[in-house]
Amino acid sequence: MTLRRTPLASLAVAFAVGIAVASLIPPQVLWAVWLAAVAVGVGCLAFGRHMAAAAALLVGVAAVGALRGGEEPLPPDHVWHLGLPGVLHVEGRLAVEPRRWAPDRSRLLIDAERADGVPASGRIQVTAYGELPPLTEGQRVAAPLRLHRAMGFRNPGTFDYAAHLAREGIRVVGTARAESVTPLDDPSPPWSVRAKRESVAAMGRALPPASAALLAGLLLGDRTELPRDIDDAFRRAGVYHVLAVSGFNVALLAASVWALCRLLHLPRRPSAATAIVVVIGFALVVGPEPSVLRAVVMAVLVLAAVILERDASVTNGLALAALAILAVRPGDLFEPGFQLSFAATLGIVVAPLPRGAVLGALGVSAVAQLAVLPITLTHFNQLSTIGVVANLGVVPLAGAATLVGLLAVGLSFLSETVAAVAFDAVWPVLLALRGVVALAAKVPGAVVHLPAPDWIAVTCYVGGLALLLVWHGGREGAARAANSPGESRGGRSPLLPPGESRGGRSPLLPIIALVLLALAVGFAAWPLVRPPDGRLRLTLLDVGQGDAIVVEMPDGRVWLVDAGSGGPMRLDAGERVVAPFLWNRGVLRLAGVAVTHEDSDHAGGVPAVQRLFWVDEQWTAANLPAEPRRFGRALIVPLPPLAAINGRRNDAGLVLRIEMGLASFLLASDIGAARERQLVAAGTHLESTVLKVAHHGSRSSTTPEFLRAAGPTAAAISVGARNPYGHPDPGVLARLAEIGARVYRTDRDGAVIFETDGGTLTVTRWASRLVDRLCLDPEAIC
Repeated sequence: MTLRRTPLASLAVAFAVGIAVASLIPPQVLWAVWLAAVAVGVGCLAFGRHMAAAAALLVGVAAVGALRGGEEPLPPDHVWHLGLPGVLHVEGRLAVEPRRWAPDRSRLLIDAERADGVPASGRIQVTAYGELPPLTEGQRVAAPLRLHRAMGFRNPGTFDYAAHLAREGIRVVGTARAESVTPLDDPSPPWSVRAKRESVAAMGRALPPASAALLAGLLLGDRTELPRDIDDAFRRAGVYHVLAVSGFNVALLAASVWALCRLLHLPRRPSAATAIVVVIGFALVVGPEPSVLRAVVMAVLVLAAVILERDASVTNGLALAALAILAVRPGDLFEPGFQLSFAATLGIVVAPLPRGAVLGALGVSAVAQLAVLPITLTHFNQLSTIGVVANLGVVPLAGAATLVGLLAVGLSFLSETVAAVAFDAVWPVLLALRGVVALAAKVPGAVVHLPAPDWIAVTCYVGGLALLLVWHGGREGAARAANSPGESRGGRSPLLPPGESRGGRSPLLPIIALVLLALAVGFAAWPLVRPPDGRLRLTLLDVGQGDAIVVEMPDGRVWLVDAGSGGPMRLDAGERVVAPFLWNRGVLRLAGVAVTHEDSDHAGGVPAVQRLFWVDEQWTAANLPAEPRRFGRALIVPLPPLAAINGRRNDAGLVLRIEMGLASFLLASDIGAARERQLVAAGTHLESTVLKVAHHGSRSSTTPEFLRAAGPTAAAISVGARNPYGHPDPGVLARLAEIGARVYRTDRDGAVIFETDGGTLTVTRWASRLVDRLCLDPEAIC
């Protein structure tokens, strides 16, 4: 592979680099760079400097990519500019088919046309509760929507949902009762929607629910009805890729159509044209996911080469697919789906693979995993240890299920009776696939969770792999040139300078590559092995309306106090927020978990944490150590537990005081005024530098007497934005202001990070990156 034979590869890389740096360079500068690149390129061509002209072209393409990837201003009538949050009567058109993601919840994407009777624009993501009326893509609807600007949890090292929605063109989200959604017209569904509906319905009629859902995932990428245990098993086994429609599905479909056409004695060109039509139709049915678009573009190019009787360049096809997707949807560059699809395909295309069926299959799986390793670690903190081997059994079964399943679905449009035979044939294959996946998922250590690598580690890793590929290519070139004129067998060409081997490749290349790979491992593993810094760090995570507090002790051990929400029909903060934060801090083992009480907004995420981490001990109000516990210079003191007062469970919650040097933290759980009065009356040592305000700032807590006893310099409130309880209560905020406490809130500040060496305290508001520094010793200069 050379740049002369694959010119689109350089253009695609330049365009992607431009998108990646778009946020760093003002548009005026980018326009100037583009104009300069055009002028320099034309001048270089005029003087015959083709290499310089090519370099100028790449700079110009990068500038175009940056301009395309820049954030466009919202139009004046965009719903984002309206008085949000609030309830507005919105009329608009459904951008896609409604998606039901829970028994009583559906997701709609509405392109707004009017809001409260005035023209409006903008795409709104709506969660509808209840049973929707029959709706379809392109249909106009109206509904009263409770709208607010998109906002996710804002924590270090966790998924930024708001940024993801912004890349999808969604700045406003809302909720509605399903029965309030009114259709304004009754159009016929597009043929692609009808085809998908009928396909899913045919699977549901012919197969048991779990098998039908699995087949829908294999054929259409529709995992809506897939049971959670099966979904988790595919993830743990490292074979989740078979449930995402990609080149695997498209290649099977194209090959099947080609084979059928040739079997019917159609000439090559009509066969290729037929396959192109079918592949494009399949993409329209499945949807415009990056992996689908990439596979379809590459398949169409290969088939078009057959029609034109030209050789197809797979690398050029991959680059053209990337250019086409990024030109239309530049934000896809930052999405894991795009990155995984293109990285895996590029690795398979450029890497040397062993011969033979088994070794070749292992090679493809290993190469793909090596190519996507930095991506899976960055986005999911996952390393699959069993995936390479599991693919040996899963891929053939998935391929067979896909072929027979496609045949069955196709026959269902002609005859349900005939299709039933094919569905009966695919059912045992699906059962075998589930069995292999379940077996692989049960292997101890099938998935290892690790910190996301930083940019230095990723750069070293990619550089090391690239140098190994260059070195291997040089060896192959030398082998082919072994008998060329001017060289004797086994000798060195007299034209080569000393220190270089055959093919012009330095023997130092593999050594440099291995050094880079070793550096990549070292940088990536640093969070796991770095020594403790002797500081006490307490992070109040943004988990919405709930509590999750990570306490990193000065000796390196880590405690977790509550884990946010969880349970049926709720986002599991333990799995989605707490776990990624801990992994990216290099934490794989917890010294302990303290569950203050059993409310789901505090304890709901604990089961996920216990499943994903080693936990040395667990504290509850009913299970406390007899003495305070010391961790280096830090001391955790559980305050005396009391029985529930008048049946109020919150008052029986676990209250902790953590101190180191002059700094102290009082974590008040959800206790109310009665428990606060008991603690004050009992003479409990409550004085603290930082108070974690009780019960999310409820008016039933944080009494004046309690605040006088605690005397905090700073107060932190863990509270959800737009919560229905009115937290934090204005009266509580007024009382905190009266004693002069600085107030930090997760709904406004995102995660709040407190760090202390015992003499000073720094407070970081993650959403704004603002840092406050407090000197705790009045006689010291901080």
